[in-house]
Amino acid sequence: MDNKKPRIAALIVAAGTGERFGGGLPKQYLPLLGRPVLRWSIDVLRQSPQISDIYVVINPGHAALYAQASAELSLPPPIIGGASRQETVLRGLEAIAPSNPDFVLIHDAARPGLTPNLIARLCEELKQHKAVIPGLRVNDTIRRAAA
Repeated sequence: MDNKKPRIAALIVAAGTGERFGGGLPKQYLPLLGRPVLRWSIDVLRQSPQISDIYVVINPGHAALYAQASAELSLPPPIIGGASRQETVLRGLEAIAPSNPDFVLIHDAARPGLTPNLIARLCEELKQHKAVIPGLRVNDTIRRAAA
C-alpha cells in the first residue's frame, strides 16, 4: 500500500438469535455491566482512530432491540442479515461495497472482549498482509466430558 491512511470499515455481525445461550434475548442485546453486549463493541470501535466507518448487520426481527442498543449513536442504518452467519457476513459486505473500504474488520457482536489494543494491532498488521485474524494460545488442555 502507499502512504495514505487506509479506510478500514468495521462490520459487526449481530444477526444471531442466541438460541444456544438461552435467556429470552439474543446474547448481543443482554446487559453486561449496564450496557448491551453489542454496545461494548460499538463503543470500542467508535473510539478507534483506525476505523473509518461502523456497520451493524442485524436480524430482521431485532430492529427494536438494535434501536435501543444503539440509541443516541450516529451510525448508518442497520443491514439486514441472512439465515446463516455466512449469508449475514456476505450481505454486510455487499451492502458496504459501494463505500469502497480498503479493509473490513468483521466482529461478532456476541463477543464483548474487543479492545482498542487488539484493533490497533490488527490494523497495523494490515499494512503488511492482505488479511489477518486474531487468535489466542491455548495453555491448558481442553477436554469434553460426556453428559
